[in-house]
Amino acid sequence: MKYFIAFSITLFLSVNLYSQDNKEDYLGTWNTFGLNHRFTEHFSLMPYAELRLYEPTSNYNLTFLSLNANYHFKNNNTLTLACAYLDIDSAFGTDNTPNTIEHRIMEQYSKRHNIGTLNVQHRFRLEQRFLKFVDKHELQNRFRYRLSLKYNINRLLFLGLTEEPFVNFENQAFHENRLYIGIGFNLIAHTQLQMGYMKHHIKKNNLNRIQVGISIQTDSRKSNLKQQ
Repeated sequence: MKYFIAFSITLFLSVNLYSQDNKEDYLGTWNTFGLNHRFTEHFSLMPYAELRLYEPTSNYNLTFLSLNANYHFKNNNTLTLACAYLDIDSAFGTDNTPNTIEHRIMEQYSKRHNIGTLNVQHRFRLEQRFLKFVDKHELQNRFRYRLSLKYNINRLLFLGLTEEPFVNFENQAFHENRLYIGIGFNLIAHTQLQMGYMKHHIKKNNLNRIQVGISIQTDSRKSNLKQQ
């Protein structure tokens, strides 16, 4: 696993974040929060939220809110049906154009497994995007595949690496890709904090993003067993 750690450090050090000419050269932020509650052996719900900024603490880009309903099979297989609301400001800086509003439906299959001490997740997702622009409404469809790797350094710390290409069915097929690398902290029980760097290619832009996320997992199955 030393090769995974060495690759992670090398990728961090290779990022150039110093020029300040346009939105590609600004270091933006993605702030995320997810709460996953397991009701039964097979069913869980996850409300999720994101706030994206073009700059570290200002210049609004996007709000993302979603609710995911998950059905869990044996051997770490999960089917998900989700809906989302997005408020999108595509302009860098101040403008008077109304934001784009999106309503999204998502169907997803994910699987987890281990390769030695490395935790691996595959996520396959279909999306139907109902977009409301200033002058028109539009339906777009796309497919996403995300490969996630997680390596536990110890009980407190872990490293994460994800790669996610997008395929658009209407035009410009390979229009987006996200490469993320970061470090995570197991805080209090069932709570994790992750911080890392994302290289976000979208259409013709290559964006640098710092992602900070909090995830909480709760489980009512344990309390139900105690009551029995």
